[in-house]
Amino acid sequence: MSLNPSRRQFLQAGLALPAAGLVSSNSLDSAFQAPPQVVYRTLGKTGLKVSGVGYGIGFKPVTEVVARAIDMGINYFDTSRDYGESEEIFSRVIKGKRDKIVIATKSGRRKKADVLQDLDTSLKMLGTDYVDIWHLHARDTPAAIPDEALEAMAEGKKSGKARFVGFSCHDPNNMADFLIKTKVFDVMQTTYSFAIGSGYRDAAVKKLQDAGIGVIAMKVVVALTGLNLKGFDNPPARKGEGPLAGIKWVLKNPAIGTTVPFMQTIPELEMNFRAMSEPYMPADEKLLYVLNEQIRPMYCRMCYECKGQCPKGVPVTDVLRFLAYNDFAGNYHQAVANFRGLGREIRDVRCSDCSECAIKCPNGVHVRERLARAQELLA
Repeated sequence: MSLNPSRRQFLQAGLALPAAGLVSSNSLDSAFQAPPQVVYRTLGKTGLKVSGVGYGIGFKPVTEVVARAIDMGINYFDTSRDYGESEEIFSRVIKGKRDKIVIATKSGRRKKADVLQDLDTSLKMLGTDYVDIWHLHARDTPAAIPDEALEAMAEGKKSGKARFVGFSCHDPNNMADFLIKTKVFDVMQTTYSFAIGSGYRDAAVKKLQDAGIGVIAMKVVVALTGLNLKGFDNPPARKGEGPLAGIKWVLKNPAIGTTVPFMQTIPELEMNFRAMSEPYMPADEKLLYVLNEQIRPMYCRMCYECKGQCPKGVPVTDVLRFLAYNDFAGNYHQAVANFRGLGREIRDVRCSDCSECAIKCPNGVHVRERLARAQELLA
């Protein structure tokens, strides 16, 4: 991630301070003494009023944390048919509360009949007659959304089983024009964070905003909460308020409708909740800069500059993202499930066999070492 000289000079002043000394920005201003409040935003032309901090409930929702989030006023909840028992577990928490929340779920399939079947299964598992947003899951190329999948989305919306439709992706630069051109989708869920950098995403996000497409930001804090980084010399700090600062940074952009961080504890929930009503401060910027530099050799920014460069055909960005599910989010199950979805010829590649890596990451990621780690851990 490149920084202009003036910004770099401003931020370098913070490097003299330890990361621990940059947390707790709420102690710097009396304005933070006010109790945190939920702030709702309008999600594009859908008209849905959604909390700026939503909730990605993941594979294993922690029911007491989800219930507490609803009580606090968080109303946007993201799950998927691909997340095992996630929908069913979530359904136990929302009984009697359906009118208070916005539910988004996803289908990972491509054939029309399969996608529609996933929608019906999701409704059954969730115990509801409709979902507010229905996504196609992980679509980073137009080819991943064939015409029959488009037909399924339009049919699901027409039937009333889905109020609005969208898709999730990791490469909005490759998908924004396609989404707008189809005139089918209402929203896009995509990667957006300080670590990834606004320079890689802002043009696409602005284009979506101008077209009235709602934008849901995911992976907003995944790079700031390293959990399983044994074997690395300088793992990122786990404690402090990196996630809070990260969400505050994302919410600075008015084009972002909501965010979907995964939360496992009440303290984590309460800290993230504050991001909606606390201003983004210089201390937050300095903290994020320090954390970002710590993870620079390890965390892929998903700029896709390396796309197609591996002579053995390894989809570098995808594999590094799968590894990040384990190393930065503590989700080994999701990391393995995604890696094992690759073709056998890709899974069998061992980067340790190469004397030199063909990929030269512009963001400083140690690509060969990270790929070798993924292959050893996830194959």
